[in-house]
Order: sequence, then structure tokens, then C-alpha cells
Amino acid sequence: MTPRFPNDEQKPLILIHHAATNGHHAPPGSLAALESCLQSGAAIIEIDVLPLSDGSFALLHDQDLAADTNGAGKAPQKKREAVEGLCYKVDGKVSDERVGFLEGAIDLLKSYPNGGRLQIDLKPFTPLSPPLLAHFQTLIDPVMDRVQVSSVADWAVRALSGTFPDLALGYDPLLYLDVLDQEPRSDDIPPFRVGSYGLLDDHPLSAFQWGTPGDYFAARAEALLVQAPVGCEWFIRADLLMLALEAGFEWIDFLHRAGSSVVAWTIDTNQPGQIEQARTLATVGVDKLTSDAPSLLAEHLPTPVIY
Repeated sequence: MTPRFPNDEQKPLILIHHAATNGHHAPPGSLAALESCLQSGAAIIEIDVLPLSDGSFALLHDQDLAADTNGAGKAPQKKREAVEGLCYKVDGKVSDERVGFLEGAIDLLKSYPNGGRLQIDLKPFTPLSPPLLAHFQTLIDPVMDRVQVSSVADWAVRALSGTFPDLALGYDPLLYLDVLDQEPRSDDIPPFRVGSYGLLDDHPLSAFQWGTPGDYFAARAEALLVQAPVGCEWFIRADLLMLALEAGFEWIDFLHRAGSSVVAWTIDTNQPGQIEQARTLATVGVDKLTSDAPSLLAEHLPTPVIY
């Protein structure tokens, strides 16, 4: 394995607060959770943003309103007026916290001028058309220097890169290559096929075993690389990075040589083995880790940490 600091350079590992969580009781991804993280001095805070049918951007992760809120139906088919009165759920119970919107998150970020950065994970459940992306850019423009936009929608990441070259971007390839889900996965979200190497992968390379797992990962990584802008940060499921590493392919090093940094998501400190997984990924050079409990995770990592 390639060591994290081949020249003894103590580059700190950055931990991202997943869904603006870390030691508070506000609903994940809510404005209250975001403010709590900003108050605590979090370095990077991740929230999910889902476009509605009228071009509004709600702070929601799931397109099924019943999953995150006391509402019902598909969020991408709703207008703002149908969503703004809903409240988030926490552990299945309805809270008093109303669903937030991107404008509120931007206002909060502006109110903490010395606060951290905001990673906006843009969900592609609504077509990310040029007018929608232009409206999105208008909303985030006041804090452009403190925002990163990530997405599984490679087409949207490329469009944003071409139109707004100063915007920090991130790409997650899970619509093209992913592990078998441990959580329920919607039938309309690709990849749809389990390939010959045991991964969710609709690419022809997965149709049969033509080489070693390491060969397969190397070929898939090369094919995926062209989908994102040069230098774009990559967000890859930690389990997938570990499988590649175990197969003999150092995906993190591959992306570093291509000029990109790498974020592994999401480390759940309550799950067996995930802290050790985080330690391994830190050792081989991952740049950032996303976690539900970054302060707890920081206590177990073998490297300087910023969170």
C-alpha cells in the first residue's frame, strides 16, 4: 500500500460533517443542524439539496417525502408551497423542525463569515437543466468561495464546470459502479445489474470475468475518469475503495496522479469495522472522510485531523 506521507509530509486529514451532524439533536440535513455545526467551528459541512418541480431547492436527501418528513409523495413532483410546511423526522418521529431550503442555508453561511465550508450534494431526481443550474448558481453566488457542489450526476458536474469554472466541484460515480446495497435501493436508480465481479455495474466490462479483480477495477477507474472534469474532487463509497484496495488497485493513488483529491464516505462509527476501515484509508492517502461523528472518529485516526 502507498503510505499517506511518503516524504514525511504531515498533510492533515479533513473530516466532513455528514448531513450536518455531530453531537447535536437537530434533524440531519436541517437548517438547525447546519447552524449547530457552524457554531461549533466545523471545517466542512455536507447537506443534501433536492430540486422541486418549480425550481426551488429543498434540504432533503430522499425523493420520497415519507422517508424524511411527515409528508407523502415524490418531492421532485412537488412545488415549494407543498413542502415548506412539512417537518423532518428523526428516528421515525416527527420533529418540530420544518424543511429548509437552500436560501436559508446560504443565509446561515453568510451569517458566519469566519465559519467553515459547505458541501452541497445536489440530487438529480429532477432534470438538471441549464435554466435550473443557472438559478442554482445565482443562489450560491454570494458564498461561491465557501461552497463545493457535489453530485452523482456527472452531466451536471460537467455543465457546472463549463459554465462556472471557479466553482469547486465533486463527483460520486455510484450511478455507474457501486457495492451491493446494505440499505434498500430504489428500483429506478442504476446500476441495475450485478456484474461478474460482484458489484453493481452495467458496463460491458462487468459482463464476464476477463481478468483479475485488480485489472477490472483499474479498467473501470480509467473509464470513469473521463466523466468528471479534470481536477474535480471524487467522492467514493468507503466500502468500494476498500474492495479496490483488497483487489490490488490503489484507486486513491490513481486519482491523485490524475490531479484529483479523494473523499471516502460515509464512516459510521457505530458500525463494526468502520473505524478500522477509516484508519486504513487514512494510511493510504485519502484526503477527506465523511462521517456522522467526526469528533469521535478523529480520536481513532493515526494522522493530524481537521474537522
